[in-house]
Amino acid sequence: MFSAAIKNVPNAISIARLCCVPVLAWLAWSRIEQPFVWLTLLALFSDGVDGWFARRFDCISRLGSMLDSIADATLMAVIGYGTWAFHPEVFTDYGWLVALVVGLWISEHLLAFLRYGRPSSFHTALTRFGVAIFALFVTVMFVFGFQPWLLFITAGVSILAVAEQLAMLWLLPEWTPDLRGGLPEAWRRSRSAS
Repeated sequence: MFSAAIKNVPNAISIARLCCVPVLAWLAWSRIEQPFVWLTLLALFSDGVDGWFARRFDCISRLGSMLDSIADATLMAVIGYGTWAFHPEVFTDYGWLVALVVGLWISEHLLAFLRYGRPSSFHTALTRFGVAIFALFVTVMFVFGFQPWLLFITAGVSILAVAEQLAMLWLLPEWTPDLRGGLPEAWRRSRSAS
């Protein structure tokens, strides 16, 4: 019984993160910054915890991968909205860069839905690193103030991660979640399948 309960912990964390999204949206809409910041940081932290927990206790599942991807996508969208609400200078001064990264990210998600009928959920090391850099950017921005150089680093890593994901979409004809080995692993799998 304890083992079955442990297997549900990562999914429960992803669902809790997903439940934070409407609360965060309301806080941003109401311009209530401090609770928005703390709940955002908690939600970003939970993203690392659910993945670690799933790998550590071998509870990785297709449902969990999809829940994690959906929770991440909606959380990133609401963080973007909160950034616009509390730090509009990011968009007024660097909107072109934000639009580029968001456009590439949306394109990858749309292509994954067209190809697989679901989010790609690759969870590569590069994507996880990109999320960590994004979390650092958000933390620094809300706690210490907007730092353009950190935005450029975050955007660069994000663009590389999306490029890797697009290449993986091209290489993998079937949905294959949790390819932490990234593009080299996708390449090996596509070569062995042919």
